Amino acid sequence: MIKPDRLRELLTQTIDTFKTNPEKLILQYNKGKIKSRGSKSHSFEYHYDLELIVVDFPYHPDVLFVPVLTFVRNEQFELLQNPEYQDKIEFEIDHNNHESYDIYIRLPLTERVIVKEQDGHFTATHADEPNIADTSPFSELTGYEVYLQDELIYQWKQTNE
Repeated sequence: MIKPDRLRELLTQTIDTFKTNPEKLILQYNKGKIKSRGSKSHSFEYHYDLELIVVDFPYHPDVLFVPVLTFVRNEQFELLQNPEYQDKIEFEIDHNNHESYDIYIRLPLTERVIVKEQDGHFTATHADEPNIADTSPFSELTGYEVYLQDELIYQWKQTNE
């Protein structure tokens, strides 16, 4: 599965806390299923809930949700576009001592794996998502600011490291 690694990369790139304290971002896979049509093809789909557990987050939750929703827009667009799925992104937040947050987010994800057979050997390739958003999360998000009641609480700008 490659989507969790892409999300971790995006969050680490955009939120400085995860660069210096990667242990504060925990990704777990739950309720996993493999769906296959049972045809000649060995191709299949992963269906699973990706659970993000963020511990002692020092910023307002908006700082986390901006890149998470950028990821969803590019990697699982139907969660935003299809009215049947718009309530599938779930979260819980615990406000710790008014100084940090513990945040739990559940994202239902799918990944298509194309399996091809040639001369008795199998090759598995993860299929790209349909290019509905027309960009990747990394090319689209070059910076963002989060304001809370007209006060700038977080700012990130992409650097060429």
